[in-house]
Amino acid sequence: MMSDPLQSKVAEYSSFITNTLQPKLQLAVNDREETEKEILEYAQLRSKLQLIEAKSDGPADAKPINTLIDISHQTIFCNATISNPRTVYVHTGFGFHVEFTIEEAIAFIDKRIMFLQNDVLKHRVEVAMGIAGDVEKAIELLEEFKEADED
Repeated sequence: MMSDPLQSKVAEYSSFITNTLQPKLQLAVNDREETEKEILEYAQLRSKLQLIEAKSDGPADAKPINTLIDISHQTIFCNATISNPRTVYVHTGFGFHVEFTIEEAIAFIDKRIMFLQNDVLKHRVEVAMGIAGDVEKAIELLEEFKEADED
């Protein structure tokens, strides 16, 4: 049977793990997954822009394109006509969208993906791994408390 001071320490660490570390870990994992999703969306956009660029006859080719547009996170789509497929608006961050030519947009997207992968995602993975390590250490400490009580 555990002594009262030891029991209170076990309860304190269990509470810390449950109420502090696990929610922090979940937030860190969610942030990492959000960044991975953003990278994937930019990569998909780049592929679509490269396809449009390959189908065009050059910078003077501005024939309208009929397409299907996602208006609700891949749940609702609508038909649309792009009157000038030579320019596009790309989300650049912080809620801003900038008008680019297709070539400029592809160059921006390449830089954005590199930034997201090398800076943002790398940092978010490190944070998640650090918190996961803290969780492991706290669980090990709980095990030690329990073993000390058995001795």
